[in-house]
Amino acid sequence: MNIELCGYAYFPSALSSIFSPKLKLGAMNDKIRLDTIGARGGGFSLVKGSETWVRIHPDGSDRIEVVVNEKIKDFPPSIEAAKEMRRRYNITGKIEIRHRIDVPIGSGFGTSASSAAGVILAISTMLGKGATLTEVIRTTHEIELRCRTGLNSEVGLMTGGLVLVLREGAPPRSIVDSIPLSSEVKLVAIVSGPIETPDSLSELSRLEEVEKLGDKYLSTILKHPTAENFLRYAREFSYESGFVTRKVQEIFDVIRNLPVIGYAQNMLGEAVHALVREKHLDFVVRSLSEHFPDMQLIVSDITSIYNVYSKSIDSIELEQLHWR
Repeated sequence: MNIELCGYAYFPSALSSIFSPKLKLGAMNDKIRLDTIGARGGGFSLVKGSETWVRIHPDGSDRIEVVVNEKIKDFPPSIEAAKEMRRRYNITGKIEIRHRIDVPIGSGFGTSASSAAGVILAISTMLGKGATLTEVIRTTHEIELRCRTGLNSEVGLMTGGLVLVLREGAPPRSIVDSIPLSSEVKLVAIVSGPIETPDSLSELSRLEEVEKLGDKYLSTILKHPTAENFLRYAREFSYESGFVTRKVQEIFDVIRNLPVIGYAQNMLGEAVHALVREKHLDFVVRSLSEHFPDMQLIVSDITSIYNVYSKSIDSIELEQLHWR
């Protein structure tokens, strides 16, 4: 390679609301196939996501440099993704990565998955190799497990809306579904800070407890799969699993009195997200900003391939539809 190559990719955020870890004993050793483990769960695919720029410099070195939002210089998932691409395609030279991430890092928005996927897709494209979305997500899945930065949030990048991961693992083993949402619904999140995943789930007994609770509440959601029920039972999961901190409770106490469709805690983060109809958006945002001026407020559209709504249909419309 004797010329400089550049590539770009974008992926949405994959916010997690509820999860059930499916990790076999000793799952992080080489004897277990990483594509068979992960987590069931659910969350939202957000338009506010991660943009990735990659350059390969033919300078004879094997350095990898990453900068996130012009300040963070240590981002293991992106570095590991670049190493994987270097091995796969025998890349020589310096790999330079720049990310612009529009949501908070380490607070349950799936930024490690969207960034790693961006590196994989950008490099594959710039080298003329191409890649299917399934290939990108399979590789991202393994990188997330190696770096211990996420459990199956990456499969949420394969569809839009309110995403349900019904079977853990990498595609094609994983099974993903979604609950349709109206395009006039927005997601609002208020973020105090991150919760370190390894500290929160460090004991096997803790993992087993969270797994049972996650499965219980996911089964309840699937009996009546609406956005309201999803957020209600995701919130109950966060309480029963012991993830609700004092700051999260403070946000819950405020947001329950606002005109939202429902709300739940980010998994994992000291953060709360809510679905809000467009007509109530300004009021909800203003109220949260006034109550939590020191916290970060995120407002995003939800990615979607469909639109649903309900309305009363009068006799004139019925005639226009030839239903009368």
